[in-house]
Amino acid sequence: MKKFKCILITILSAGLMISCSIDDNPQQLEADLGTTPYVVGFNNSEASPAFLTDGAVNMYSENIVLFGGDDFSTNPSITVNFEIDPTSTAVAGTDFDFVNGSQSVTIAEDREFAALDINFYSENINIDNPKVLILNIASADNNAVIGSQFQTLTITINGICFSDIGGLYNVTTTFGYHDFLPDSNPLTIDIEIEALGDGLYRVFDMSSGLYSSGLYADAYGTGPTSFDVIFSENCGDISWQGQTDGYGAVIPLEGGVNSVDEDTGVVTISWFCEAYGENGVSVYTPL
Repeated sequence: MKKFKCILITILSAGLMISCSIDDNPQQLEADLGTTPYVVGFNNSEASPAFLTDGAVNMYSENIVLFGGDDFSTNPSITVNFEIDPTSTAVAGTDFDFVNGSQSVTIAEDREFAALDINFYSENINIDNPKVLILNIASADNNAVIGSQFQTLTITINGICFSDIGGLYNVTTTFGYHDFLPDSNPLTIDIEIEALGDGLYRVFDMSSGLYSSGLYADAYGTGPTSFDVIFSENCGDISWQGQTDGYGAVIPLEGGVNSVDEDTGVVTISWFCEAYGENGVSVYTPL
């Protein structure tokens, strides 16, 4: 019995010793971390933001982060300096600028990160060959060290085409086939390309009036909405799916041009009706 009591007392004593050690740990850790170098770096190593190429200036943010010394102790303010890598294809002042006008950011006292804000100029974005901005952290004050794995940030500047072809046009359609050739060829009318949003558009008569008010309306009773077509425009390319002329599907004419001239704004749409073979090339000139 005495032996059992001695063992029990020993176990309880050990437990009390452990409890005291645990209580002391935060103070010891705080003292230790007070002399541990702070580690700073980019929160990400790569980023690929995309901006609408509408001529706007777009602000983009990445964080420079304090990785060490912040669990049990306060930290001083830390200024982090960075450089533009010479292999960057993006050019300062043309493709981007730093919002604060400098190549440094300061992590405020008792904070864990600071935002690096960059303005990107959408009018200079190259959609087909995106430019790249590479930033390297060069130094930091208050004895902070740079984490080698967090030292570099590579930003690929992607673009999304801005579509704005809605408006009034003078359209001339030259037909490859319709039932009454050579009459009514070509046909010319003024028409609206109606913007539906998100790069979608509608024309009320793809045939320049043949279906809505011309010979087809007289002979077959087609009307104002018989040949409505909804199409999309993306980076100068015109395309559509699921459209009809009331008799069957209307599709892009094989080998035809379906595009927007970037310089003149002229829209060319080449179409083919699968039911009876009507086809034509419609050229829309902005009014």
